[in-house]
Amino acid sequence: MGIVNMEPVTLIALAVIISAGAGFGAGWGLKPHADTEEILHAHSQSLDAVLDGQTEMLTEITRPVVIDAGIRDKLSDIPPACGAEGDPMSVACMVQACWAYGQSAAQRPECSDLQDELVRLSKEQCAEEVTP
Repeated sequence: MGIVNMEPVTLIALAVIISAGAGFGAGWGLKPHADTEEILHAHSQSLDAVLDGQTEMLTEITRPVVIDAGIRDKLSDIPPACGAEGDPMSVACMVQACWAYGQSAAQRPECSDLQDELVRLSKEQCAEEVTP
């Protein structure tokens, strides 16, 4: 016996039972939870902690940078490739100077082009030394 052959009263009774069951299930799923207020309070506290951390970080970032005597002394160091034995206009000197400046500067320089050129020159030099 299929659904098509059922009497209208039986179909209506089944529809009412199914609708009531679905309504009961939806109501049960949407009922308020006892710990919802605690969860929202904890979430609010975590957001407050994040905001406090961001405010503290912003305060630290905006403080002026003070360069003391030790940092000044370190900044005045000459990279080894630029010293008495090295050529101050060589790519190796420029790369090391770029790296040294990048360790102490708030605005880091982009040294990748110099590094690429140094690698290219090193490969050429190695190829010349290997070929007789």
